[in-house]
Amino acid sequence: MLKNIYIILFLFTNLSFADHKHNDEDPRADSHAPIHIMCDHYHKKNEIMLSYRFMMMGMDGYLKGSSNATYQNARTKPDGSNYMIVPLEMNMKMHMIGGMYAISDDITLMLMGSYLDNEMKMKKHSNGNKKTMKSSGWGDTKFNILKKLHEENSMKIHANLGLSLPTGSISKKDTMFSGSKGTLGYGMQLGSGTYDLLGGLTYLKKLNTFSYGLQGTVVKRIGENSKDYSLGDMYKINSWIAKPFNDKCSSLSLGLEGVFLEKIDGSHKDITIMSFAQDKESSGYKRINLSAGFNHVIKSMNNIRIAFEFSMPVYNDVNSVQLEKDYSTILGLQYSF
Repeated sequence: MLKNIYIILFLFTNLSFADHKHNDEDPRADSHAPIHIMCDHYHKKNEIMLSYRFMMMGMDGYLKGSSNATYQNARTKPDGSNYMIVPLEMNMKMHMIGGMYAISDDITLMLMGSYLDNEMKMKKHSNGNKKTMKSSGWGDTKFNILKKLHEENSMKIHANLGLSLPTGSISKKDTMFSGSKGTLGYGMQLGSGTYDLLGGLTYLKKLNTFSYGLQGTVVKRIGENSKDYSLGDMYKINSWIAKPFNDKCSSLSLGLEGVFLEKIDGSHKDITIMSFAQDKESSGYKRINLSAGFNHVIKSMNNIRIAFEFSMPVYNDVNSVQLEKDYSTILGLQYSF
């Protein structure tokens, strides 16, 4: 996988020195939203943008509702009995590769795929043995159409409508404490298994000394997947403010994100519930994330963009008991021509 990443970075670098026609995209750093926000901008006719993002996320400790929880809470099922296995921590790495193409000044097409590496450390309560479960592979593929609605005086409004294709596996297994293969929990699977409708509305306003934006998005699951369940619908609201500097080639941003993820409907027919990670009751949450980011445009390299963002929850309210999200970081590279 690292070899593929190096190839992508090599292509980005070498494309930047090619003799392309003039790129009309706004080179101001804060003309794009913080890097974790997707479908945040559109392009002029015939413009193409390639992007690569690398995200890491860590979870540690427990939450029950909106309060910190104990190891004993993490062992206890909603009916009062005990799980045999207790998750201790989880780490996720995701590589996202995307492309955008504007078929007109009003319509931009976007395609994005992802590759995931998941690890979850587990403990068998009866003897204290620990084991790290792993899953990796391609995730779901997302296609969006972005439609410009209004653009005037450095203010832009656009909508996006799309479809997520179930290219990520929902049948990932690993060797359990018993020595036999077992189906991993919902958070360790790579996709939703369903065709999901995507929708959003984005507003961006640029002033001379700063910019700000607002975006609302929804993910709506269509029916049940082949394993007799569907992930919960997801609703997000992102707001951000950015300050450009360095002749507007760089910008710093602060953002707030509200996320509402509904509980899983149905249950995975191949899962034997040994821990809360395999229990649909421990799914769904309300969360507010605070983020800080940096965007930079390299004008000498045909306006290649480099971006970084750090995010952490400031409010969490989960169903039943779940691992607590600690942080996420994302590094991105974007090239338009």
